[in-house]
Amino acid sequence: MARQLRIEFEGAFYHVTSRGNMRDRIFFHDEDRERFPDILGKTKERYCYLLHAYALMDNHYHLLVETPKANISQVMQNVNTSYTVYANRKYRRSGHLFQGRFKGMIVDKNEYLVTLSRYIHLNPVRAGIVEKPEDSEWTSYKTYVGGAESGRLVDKTDTLGVFSEKKRKAIEKYRAFVEAGIEGMESPFKEAEAGLILGRGSFKEKIREILRSLKRDDDLPQIGIERIKSIDAVVNVCGEYFKVEREELIRRRRRLPARQATIYLSKVLSGKTDKAIGEYFCIKGMAVSKVIKATEEKSASDKVLRKQIGELKERILSVT
Repeated sequence: MARQLRIEFEGAFYHVTSRGNMRDRIFFHDEDRERFPDILGKTKERYCYLLHAYALMDNHYHLLVETPKANISQVMQNVNTSYTVYANRKYRRSGHLFQGRFKGMIVDKNEYLVTLSRYIHLNPVRAGIVEKPEDSEWTSYKTYVGGAESGRLVDKTDTLGVFSEKKRKAIEKYRAFVEAGIEGMESPFKEAEAGLILGRGSFKEKIREILRSLKRDDDLPQIGIERIKSIDAVVNVCGEYFKVEREELIRRRRRLPARQATIYLSKVLSGKTDKAIGEYFCIKGMAVSKVIKATEEKSASDKVLRKQIGELKERILSVT
């Protein structure tokens, strides 16, 4: 699967998620969820990050992380590797536990701190696991409203400080804010750009400047905002390159190499979800994922395909 570009700088703020491989479980028993915060704490001591909120679901987790140092990749590699080693030893399994690398969306803390905190703490409610957020044992919500403590793991000061300088009043207002979202709240990620940035105006421009300053490595399947292209652009370039009619690329048709390459490049260069790409090419999102995997595996050993993918990327990215 195409790797997401990592944006790292001092003081960066992220919404981080990581899912189980093939969407399988990552937490098999309650003691696994008890172990995970221990790993977060040890990693926190080593890399000095801030954890503003967390939620541990069956097959994925959510973290709200701030990095005083520019080290989100180190932090999350340590967390996921440590937990994978633990789970593999305990359950006598082997191989990957998580579905690829973690997903880290860069976020404007000033705009979205409390909104994302509420979103994360309401995950078990939205999933129908509990009726109220305080009923869940596996989020940081209780550390906010006073029902439990977690030592120095969760950093609550900034979030509660938005509501009041007085602790008791801040807790009351935060509780009311979270509970107000139970009846239904819009996803905060609707405003995200390319699944990579959640912020507005000057913040978004700041991130664009950071992206422009990064050294590009075209051998890596990574994209920045300025490199995102529409699926239409991908289809047009691929059609010309392979000399295949547009309808042949879009219409469902098995074992057409040009179509497979077009779907793969649409995923790599458009920033769209598997579902959106599947709707465009008249297939299901799961089928898109299979095409991506098959194309990556084939290009690893097929020099011709690898060359074609490289040439097509260059052509598509040059389209204005």
